[in-house]
Amino acid sequence: MSNTGFWGSPGGEIVDPKRQFRWLLSFGNANNKIQEWYAKSAKKPSFEVGDTEVAFLNHTFHYPGRVKWNTIDVVLVDPAGGPETDTSWNLMDILQASGYHVPSNMLSASRTITKQDAVDAIGGQILLRQIGRDQFDKVETWTLWNPWVQAVDFGQLDYTSEDMVEISLTLRFDYATLDVGGLQRPLTLV
Repeated sequence: MSNTGFWGSPGGEIVDPKRQFRWLLSFGNANNKIQEWYAKSAKKPSFEVGDTEVAFLNHTFHYPGRVKWNTIDVVLVDPAGGPETDTSWNLMDILQASGYHVPSNMLSASRTITKQDAVDAIGGQILLRQIGRDQFDKVETWTLWNPWVQAVDFGQLDYTSEDMVEISLTLRFDYATLDVGGLQRPLTLV
């Protein structure tokens, strides 16, 4: 019997749809101490195409413009245990590695954040992988290029709640690529 109907592919095998709870988020290089299991939720990349309006006599025409990639929001849990596992501590390390220092004297006050330092502090890229049956079954991989931390909210404390402390991040990046089955979009032209 052919499975070309509902959730079946033309080849006959059953297709398993992408699931919202099967994903991993990793920050760049191995020096970054924010672990994949810290991530609680993440927004997938999105983009907008600008437009230019041109008026001609009694008509208006629209032309596509530049592509702008929007920020993504990520929520992390904050495990305790010292500098090796504490998410708050590691995010402050990223801020300092980006070039920020407490303005305690003229030298530290004159130090500024640079894009290169901010991108290097987070590891150069962020991978958002949707997985299938296990971590080795990569359904799709989004790569965010030249990312940096744009905003951090260290959460809130509440005597009436038993929830874990959550940290919200807003991540800015230059562009994203999508890899599905070894094919990448958009294509990289050489």
